[in-house]
Amino acid sequence: MSLSAKETFVALLALGFAVCAGIWIAQGEMLLPVAVGGALLCVIAARVSPIGFNALVLGLLVTGYVIGNRGFAQLTVSGSLPLFPAEIGMAATLSVLAWACARERRLPLRRDGLNLALVLWMVLCTVRLPFDVRTHGVMALRDFAMVYYALFFFVAQQAMEEPAHRRWLRRCLLGSTLVMLPLYGVFLLRRDFFLETLTVRGLPLVWFKGDLAGTFMSLGALSWFLEYERDRRRWWAVPVALALAAGMVATQNRAAMLALAVGAAWLAAAGRWRFAGWLAASGAAAALAILLWAQATNRPWTRTPLHGVYQRVVSVVDWQGKGSYTAEGAESKGDNNRFRAVWWTTVVNETIAGDPWTGLGYGHDLAENFLRAYYADSNDEFTTRSPHNLLISIFARTGAAGLAAFLLVAVCMVRRTWRAARTCANSRDGATLADGLGPWCCAWAILASACFGVVLEGPMGAVVFWILLGAAAAWRTEPAGAKALRED
Repeated sequence: MSLSAKETFVALLALGFAVCAGIWIAQGEMLLPVAVGGALLCVIAARVSPIGFNALVLGLLVTGYVIGNRGFAQLTVSGSLPLFPAEIGMAATLSVLAWACARERRLPLRRDGLNLALVLWMVLCTVRLPFDVRTHGVMALRDFAMVYYALFFFVAQQAMEEPAHRRWLRRCLLGSTLVMLPLYGVFLLRRDFFLETLTVRGLPLVWFKGDLAGTFMSLGALSWFLEYERDRRRWWAVPVALALAAGMVATQNRAAMLALAVGAAWLAAAGRWRFAGWLAASGAAAALAILLWAQATNRPWTRTPLHGVYQRVVSVVDWQGKGSYTAEGAESKGDNNRFRAVWWTTVVNETIAGDPWTGLGYGHDLAENFLRAYYADSNDEFTTRSPHNLLISIFARTGAAGLAAFLLVAVCMVRRTWRAARTCANSRDGATLADGLGPWCCAWAILASACFGVVLEGPMGAVVFWILLGAAAAWRTEPAGAKALRED
């Protein structure tokens, strides 16, 4: 076929699609026009972009979930089908990965402990899914999301092998957390604007959950400080990191505080104590300023924000919720701890009594027995399905078999993170720290938060976690000659 004939064919094809799209839109059907149009835009973007298609999509997903949070997660191209950003991104990137693997005649995974442990966990969790779907229907698929989002790990592991792709993902995380910080402040002041004006199909485009917002700010604080470690001339990255840490504290979310502490601990394991030092010094300076202000105004320190932070930190180790918390913003922490302790105990006992080896299955209501024990006299509707602990959710859904497999994944993560930490400890290259240890620290921060929340049982945190974990697993120690390729 000649060049002119090809151009004519493409033009006629585009004209036909435009006519059909116009008819569909006039009839109120947006699914096919948006799907085809989006696919064409992705192909064009992949053609003109200096990075690969999958890396481009993964970076955009991270940006969307950090900035848009729950609002972005609820976007859908169809009012009748659950085609959300996570599912669309997964379908597109898995298709590209499958095509690349078929063309290159290779598997979409590596033969290492982390990959094999993750495959084992996913297989064990998937075996029982058909039986649970027959029993619980769509609710089983909804609960199974915490497993199938792990497919993003394999996509990210392949996509982030190139230094330029890792640099793109790092910039997406840096930029999105930088935008998120002031946007979260506006959200707290003008929720009505986000709920009534900045909407798509009546749903807010941006809607923050406190635990996710705090966790993402912790990621931002880690990432921005690593940007300073990568290039000490970027001194302004330090105040940005500290501002994000302060914003995280302002969310009053204890799981996010734990997330930041875990990330800082892994940096310290790599011999990089500056971040923990800056956090301690800035915290001490803020505490001193508050105490001086309280002294000058004759205000007792128990009526200052410092007392609230102190009580929230203390309440983290008060597992049974027996302490008394009187500071503003911390009054409910004791009840919240009792709430979790009763729910966790109830779910564990129910699973042991039901089926301790393979669990209660996806779709099973993990809140029913808890409600009878904790809210026996309440008639309020209770919609939360997860006991706010990823490990207990895994045990309840898949029993000891699924939990053991996931713990094996965690053990492999520890080994790989420690190896990266030792490599960074022996290296003076800041890029090695940012690319080699940074994604591991961020992944561990999200996982720590998931042990006290639901961030890994929905797309808002799960997609970001598995992408960062895949990017961390993709990094390999490079020869000295490759350093120039990683420089901006």
